[in-house]
Amino acid sequence: MGIFRFTAIKPRRMLTTSPREAPHMKRIKDFKLLLIAACFAVAVVPRISTAQNEPLSVASSTWVGYGLLHLAAQKGFFKEAGVDVDFQTFEDKTATAAALASHRLDGWATTADTFIFYNAEKLGIKQVLAVDLSKGGEGIVADSSIKTVADLKGKSIAAEEGTSTYFFLLNVLKSAGVKISQVDLYNMAAGDAGGAFITGRVAAAATWDPWFSKAQQRPGSHILADTGSQPGLILDTVAFRQTVLDKRPEDVTAFINGYFKAYDYWKAHTDESNKIMAASLGMKSEAFNKALTGIEFISREGNLEYIGTPLKPGKIQDVIKRGGEVYKEVGIVKEVPDSSAVVDASPLERALKP
Repeated sequence: MGIFRFTAIKPRRMLTTSPREAPHMKRIKDFKLLLIAACFAVAVVPRISTAQNEPLSVASSTWVGYGLLHLAAQKGFFKEAGVDVDFQTFEDKTATAAALASHRLDGWATTADTFIFYNAEKLGIKQVLAVDLSKGGEGIVADSSIKTVADLKGKSIAAEEGTSTYFFLLNVLKSAGVKISQVDLYNMAAGDAGGAFITGRVAAAATWDPWFSKAQQRPGSHILADTGSQPGLILDTVAFRQTVLDKRPEDVTAFINGYFKAYDYWKAHTDESNKIMAASLGMKSEAFNKALTGIEFISREGNLEYIGTPLKPGKIQDVIKRGGEVYKEVGIVKEVPDSSAVVDASPLERALKP
């Protein structure tokens, strides 16, 4: 019998940070300390997580784009493909990265830019599957005093550093010639950012659905920019630790096949699938269906386009290069990552073989 456990990890509430304290540097420092502690824990009490009969433990946050992963679990598609999966909900990305470093997780579903922020190469993880593209499901919402991106200068904006919306914010600001140091940035979780905007504590917020839609309920608010204007920039992928890729290649391939089974089922039974995914994510069907219009689930053909093959790398290379350049410019990374060190297309190639 398949094992499909959904474990919710209560998010650590992120406190508002002074905009003048360069919070991303504090976040990186905190992560490095967690990484050191995690590596020490592995050295002292190693966790044997590569046994073939153990479920693959995969973490994700609450996001409509991970719906097909939940559908695959609920409908038994992972089991049919030959692997058990233990899904865990982590809303705190620093805690997720630390859990991977300490081998308490095997995989992580998050955005490609998040893997840059948390140094996927140092974590020893590689992206193997693309699951969704954001096409308006996240962005920047602002009050009536902000008409253009340039108007964000000197204004307060809430965003969670190390997330896709923070990455999107950096790109939007760069395109408008505005430096991140020219805005009053408050670092808080996506839900808190939306809440802070609704209650008028900040003039703008960068967040994703369902909080992106909820934030627009504030009177006089409007969408300043969303990911629909830059398709392909925000891409969600699944990555696994290198030790898992080496010791459990068949399980990783089965995981990918389970996702594609879910994709096929969703295409054939859309209404039923959407209800299952909404319930798994704790969302009402109406809210889920609305949020779904802001993303695109990625098919087999889409994965060949974005992940590629070992001989023909996909568009994710461009995403990693662009993300690395943006993060290097603001001092988050020292070097632009080498995509070959953080992407492995061989599991996808195996999954797509007839």
